[in-house]
Amino acid sequence: MQITTRLVCPSSIHRAPYALVLALAACTGTVELPDDSPSDPASTGGTSSVVTPPVGQGGQGTSPVGQGGSSASGAGDPVAACASPNPGTAPLRRLSNAEYQNTLTDLFAAAPGLSAVIEEAVRAMPAETESLGFRNNAELLTVQSLVAQKYMDAAERIAAAAATAPGILPCEPEAGAELECGKKLVADFGKRAYRRPLTDAERARYEALFEEILTADGFTAAVEAFLYTVLLSPNFLYRVESGEAGGNEAITRPTPYEMASRLSYTFWQSAPDAELLAAAETGELGTPEKIEARARAMLTDPRAERLFRYFEEWLDLDRLEGLSRDPRVFGALPDELAEWQREETRAFVSALLRRNDGSFTELLTAPYTYVNRGLARHYGLPEPSENGFVRVDAPERSGVLTQAMLIAHDKPSRTSIVKRGLKIRTDFLCQNVPAPPNDVALDLEGLGEGLSQRERLELHRTEQGCASCHSRLDPVGLVFESFDAVGRYRTTDEDGNPIDTSGELSFTLDADGPVADARELGARLAGSAEARSCYVKQTFRFFFGRDVEAADACSIAVLEQAFAEKQSLSELLVALTRTDAFLYRPRLEERP
Repeated sequence: MQITTRLVCPSSIHRAPYALVLALAACTGTVELPDDSPSDPASTGGTSSVVTPPVGQGGQGTSPVGQGGSSASGAGDPVAACASPNPGTAPLRRLSNAEYQNTLTDLFAAAPGLSAVIEEAVRAMPAETESLGFRNNAELLTVQSLVAQKYMDAAERIAAAAATAPGILPCEPEAGAELECGKKLVADFGKRAYRRPLTDAERARYEALFEEILTADGFTAAVEAFLYTVLLSPNFLYRVESGEAGGNEAITRPTPYEMASRLSYTFWQSAPDAELLAAAETGELGTPEKIEARARAMLTDPRAERLFRYFEEWLDLDRLEGLSRDPRVFGALPDELAEWQREETRAFVSALLRRNDGSFTELLTAPYTYVNRGLARHYGLPEPSENGFVRVDAPERSGVLTQAMLIAHDKPSRTSIVKRGLKIRTDFLCQNVPAPPNDVALDLEGLGEGLSQRERLELHRTEQGCASCHSRLDPVGLVFESFDAVGRYRTTDEDGNPIDTSGELSFTLDADGPVADARELGARLAGSAEARSCYVKQTFRFFFGRDVEAADACSIAVLEQAFAEKQSLSELLVALTRTDAFLYRPRLEERP
């Protein structure tokens, strides 16, 4: 039984002969699925298949400007009307770079000395392609030659370091008992890496490899060869699902072990731990109620801090690394500024997620932030007496809208009003803004010497081909002008002109009107059903690794219903586990 994985390997791999054979086997572009009975909790079941059967219609992108991001749910009670489950598509998902690092870190948690090796290996991985604001879109996470080479480099380095690291082996390799210890390693590590027990055939292959290298090169070499091979297996690099037998012809439920992985990669951005795998084995993930209860418990685990990855990508915080600012304009800035500003948002969001009443409204309107002493000095706020990041009042600010997200697209010497407005349109209202025509000048510096940014933009909007988009972007971006390109509050711009933050929100379903400043914009978005619906859509996109489709109407309705009353950020995450997209998957199509 096989699933296509689109794993592409280079034509040559410079490794030891035994590693070469198994690396090539891992790169054939297929994943072997077990033939065991699906009723056995140790089995993943399944049939040979294509990866993404066409359940439902094609994906729906962002809404055009002027139409808004309308809800996928209908009138009345849309959830009650969803009698038949429809999970939409379920593409085969390669681990994102963040998931890959978290999984390796947890897999080798017994040997904390490997963390530096893992971090360096992941840092060398090519950045994923961004789609709809996120870097984990399953359709784009293919393994081309460069990625495959980096995987092999990482596997080689990690396996070599782990082979002699304390805490890796589940037994002591006493003289004459090395093979038995190796077999225990195969079963234990293989289960944790594959996120399910190995099949008999898989276990036999790994044991044969271990015995061959043990005889030829010794115990340490055998451990290294086994680890290297597992870390290159598509069963490790991909979130492979086959689903259970039974059900109807179109859909099925994930197996218990697959559900454990769905939970862990949703709430911990990593592989299931021993407790979660045991829950899969004993049937503790067999009902929606048990799945939801497990999700709530997982949110209280320290590993749930990794949920911040969603906000990092949504808010473009990765762009902070490498940002340059002109010292002639902003003076000498702390070397740690980008790190501090990322941590500001992390502390803020994490505090909201830990509270059941941490809401969408507070996310966008909070008149406080989190700073350490260095960031407080930079912002001109009172320095906290405690170490680390602490909550401080900042009445001129408005949640994440006036944190690091704001400066992620700014220019080295000044703010970018247009890009700030674009961020709100595309990522907070899910509106589609077309790219500017190729023949339109984008540099405003030469327009009107001595004019303010506002005046330059007004002049720019008189040019043919500019007004249609800029009339939607500029009035939104202008409300943030009281914050400069390094995140500080100000009353004059880079040229000494008085700041005017008045703007306007238009072409929305329910939030149009003049806007005085960033705080009023935050309140307007927080009260907008269109903005809330967009946040639900963004959450779906990230955690399912794909865009929303017509077939997801019922799943979106579940999420919107859960989000409607209190707008709880954590309750929305729990509600993911109640959707058809989470509880079911399309049945895999049999190959001839």
